[in-house]
Amino acid sequence: MNMRWSHLRQSDMNLLVAFAVFAEELSVTAAARRLLLSQPAASRMLERLRAQFGDDLLVRGPKGYQLTPTGVRLKAELDRLLPQIEELIGRRPFDPSTEAASFRITGADNTCATVCGLFAREVLPAAPRVEVNFVPYSEEALSDLDRGRVDLVLSNDDVLVPSHLESRRLYRESWHCIAAAGGKLPKSLSLERYLAAEHIAVSTLAGVQSIPDKRLAALGLARMVRLRMPYFGAALECVAGTNLMLTATSGVAQAAKQRGDLRVLGAPRELAGFGFLAVWHPRLTSDPGHTWLRERLVELTRALSL
Repeated sequence: MNMRWSHLRQSDMNLLVAFAVFAEELSVTAAARRLLLSQPAASRMLERLRAQFGDDLLVRGPKGYQLTPTGVRLKAELDRLLPQIEELIGRRPFDPSTEAASFRITGADNTCATVCGLFAREVLPAAPRVEVNFVPYSEEALSDLDRGRVDLVLSNDDVLVPSHLESRRLYRESWHCIAAAGGKLPKSLSLERYLAAEHIAVSTLAGVQSIPDKRLAALGLARMVRLRMPYFGAALECVAGTNLMLTATSGVAQAAKQRGDLRVLGAPRELAGFGFLAVWHPRLTSDPGHTWLRERLVELTRALSL
């Protein structure tokens, strides 16, 4: 065994904490009170310290106890080391107002559009040293958690999350239909009117069926898709001035409502909603910074359930 570790195993580390108290109080009686010991027990502890370091450490002077030069050096080292050891063992909560951290988050653009805005307005102003990086979503997103390439995945609950990963529901979503302004479509679409329309479909991952298509497939139905795209934001720009319809989540629908050339309609009830999850690797579950990130995300998205 390394001689350094052998020496540590033979030492009583609690004595170092006791010495820090002796060095602050410069009184065996006062130190005994703080250590919750009797005065004889405190005196015995001081003797053990002297034997361990081969030095008197504290000696009587004209005005009470004084530290020897070895005691002064030991106190200076403990003043530096004990707070670090306490932090290592105590796991202080993350303080976003003073601490630095960088987080990598991935998710489809419709949920990132919602969450990014919340972070920009509600989180970053109060966390001056925190950096949040939203990275492109891919079919490897959940595997990237295992590899440590991302810290958090924003996923819909339609995706099967591997059992070894941790997850927490954030908010519930619903579907909306977006069409060009004007026209004779009702405020809320029946399934028949929905299927009669021509659609823009957003497939975040190539070759993976979108949630609306899965809902329809379960009924033995399919919509008429004329344009398929990977991003909701880009798809929204393709609706105005056409007969095409975009089925999108609430964040995209809110953006559409701000435009005079678009109209937001209620989706057929058969297109049931879904939930968004935060997914992470269990190695980060107890990390103070990651815990703070997850808690803030839950707080910020609590009002979004529709």
